[in-house]
Amino acid sequence: MTSLESNVVAPRPAAGPSPAAAARTKLLLQGPIAPTLLRLAAPNLVVNVVLITVTTSVDAHFVGRLGPAELAGLALAFPLLMLMQQMANFSMGGALTAAIARAIGAGRHQDATALVIHGLLIAAVIAALFTSVFLLVGPSLYAFMGGSGAILAAAIEYSNAIFAGAFAYWLLSTLTSAVRATGQLALLAWVYVGVEILHLGLVPLLVFGWGPVPSLGITGAGVATVVCFTVSSVVLAAYLASGKAAVRLTLRGVRLRASLFRDILRTGVPLSLQPILNNLSLALLMGYAGTLGAAALAGMGAAVRLEYLMYPVVFGLGATVVAMVGTNVGAGQLARAIRIAWIAAGLAAAASGLTGLVAMVWPKLWISLFTAAPEVSGTAATFLAVAALGYAFIGMNTLTQAFQAMGQTFWPLFANASRAAVIALGGWIVLNVTGGGVIGLAIVTASGLAVTGIIVATAFWLKMRRKLEAS
Repeated sequence: MTSLESNVVAPRPAAGPSPAAAARTKLLLQGPIAPTLLRLAAPNLVVNVVLITVTTSVDAHFVGRLGPAELAGLALAFPLLMLMQQMANFSMGGALTAAIARAIGAGRHQDATALVIHGLLIAAVIAALFTSVFLLVGPSLYAFMGGSGAILAAAIEYSNAIFAGAFAYWLLSTLTSAVRATGQLALLAWVYVGVEILHLGLVPLLVFGWGPVPSLGITGAGVATVVCFTVSSVVLAAYLASGKAAVRLTLRGVRLRASLFRDILRTGVPLSLQPILNNLSLALLMGYAGTLGAAALAGMGAAVRLEYLMYPVVFGLGATVVAMVGTNVGAGQLARAIRIAWIAAGLAAAASGLTGLVAMVWPKLWISLFTAAPEVSGTAATFLAVAALGYAFIGMNTLTQAFQAMGQTFWPLFANASRAAVIALGGWIVLNVTGGGVIGLAIVTASGLAVTGIIVATAFWLKMRRKLEAS
């Protein structure tokens, strides 16, 4: 018996899920792999593209109209914002999805429901930490990253608005993760698209003002995002409380248990280091860019947002992988779980690689969304045309979520630590030894992505081969 199979316990007596929820679970366990992945990933991709658009493209589009200083300030705050969002949505959120999915696969429906409450409590504590820490140390971090004057002021304004509302991010990510675990992703797509329409109206209204509404500048972009995340959370909470899903948002009959906290935290806490490492890498990159001047910082900041857009594409499949792999692991179907992971990784690598190819050939298609300033757009296009060589390797990160669904964390962390080392050392060499400037930093960026993808893919292949041989 494998270690994964040993985690499967006899189902507890509990009221079963609704017929629709049971059919969804059967699809995860028995449906054809590629069609099921694509069927579930399509709405999940919408969710994640909207999620990343909320905090990147839309905010940056309107903030860029305020001027280069504001856009550069947004670029400074961006890595810390994405740190929180990735930790909430990928690390802790993915751990919650995996725990709920394993419980559903094993028939432990009471535990699946209780895990939602445990996840919300964890989210509340971590959100409070983010709010208190980043409101206090944010200004020092942005100054350390190269911000000064108007750029530093803009970064602080946006950061304060976002992190004051950190609980909205964590609440939405937790509820989204619970819904993901049930495979009910079409609902998420409708909710996120609907609220993004609201966001598209709120951002220019609060940034520039209109009629009785005063102009809040860059702060308005942060406030609009927090408001929209709160609205999304209310809708998802109402759905989970209705009892239509395989899990339910309710306090009735729920007892806090250390074993359920442990089921979430044993993978969520270690993998929380992954977005820290990922955003440390990009913060280092922005710090190096800041030494080349404001135009280089603003340009590379705009270009790097395309890399961030790749992660929701990968996570669109990856979150589906967590649900499918976790459910199959809970049911003891290890071989099927491994096949799901590899098929998803291939699809994700193809999507991110194609995006990279388009970016290399027509980089200004992306850059024109943020700025028309020649000195900024020229730098961004130069950087993107080279850095996009590494985008195909981003798709291999789908295997990280397969590791997560199986309760394993070491190799994904090692891969991301390796990327941080490549950027830290390579960036220093570029600026202090070779004088490679923007092109040199782009080469370092592509190399770091390649190292991460190769390590994760190799480790998954070796470990899963050994598990299958032992089973």
